[in-house]
Amino acid sequence: MMPTAKKEIRDLYNTSITNKALVYEFNLYDESVTQKLWSTEYYLRNLQSLDINNCLVFPPASGTISTGSVFIPHPLLDTARFCYEINRLLDGFFMNSMSTLDTLGHQIYKVYRSTTIPPKIYIYTAKDMLAREHSTCKLGQFLSGQLGSRWYSEFESFRHCTTHESLIRFEDIGIRYDPITTRYQLSRQIKLPDDPQIRPFTYGRNRKAIDCCVGLFSRIKTLTDKTYYNILADIRGNGNIVPV
Repeated sequence: MMPTAKKEIRDLYNTSITNKALVYEFNLYDESVTQKLWSTEYYLRNLQSLDINNCLVFPPASGTISTGSVFIPHPLLDTARFCYEINRLLDGFFMNSMSTLDTLGHQIYKVYRSTTIPPKIYIYTAKDMLAREHSTCKLGQFLSGQLGSRWYSEFESFRHCTTHESLIRFEDIGIRYDPITTRYQLSRQIKLPDDPQIRPFTYGRNRKAIDCCVGLFSRIKTLTDKTYYNILADIRGNGNIVPV
């Protein structure tokens, strides 16, 4: 995140706005954007480091009492648990990444004076507000381009899907056991569906789950950084006066 632009906006808001309630809310959203972006990266890191061998179950040992010999079979993979772990991490990634942007939408409403405050604010409601009430501002033009792009539309579909359904099914997981290393391995990379809104899922785009999330996180972070950059540019264009 652009610390200079973000900090400068916060400092300007805190020194310009006399309403303590507004300042409290702005600072709360400001801190929440940072936390939710951190949480998004946290889930991504855990998704990248998830080891299938951490989801093993060990059958009880069997042996012969008279000789004392004991045979210990190799551990078995708890495929259900591994599938649950993947979906848990994907849920956390997509939910926190969208929450980052929606919380950013709340901040935008605090910076840009709006005649109407909707009961629920999302990043796209902030974008629509800017188009209506601040049609020439740099941030509005930037958000219109980003939220109208293909990557955001696809990302939004995955975010909605994780609210109600699981992205990965048991049958999506292929495994093999290596008797030499006594470790399990994925026999194929886990993929995300082409479009989670279409059933049954299809996989023609070969969308590898981890690679997709890495790319999306980069876009979310860039969108967040550039949002602050454009907010600061609009504030400067307004003579360093907030709200804009």
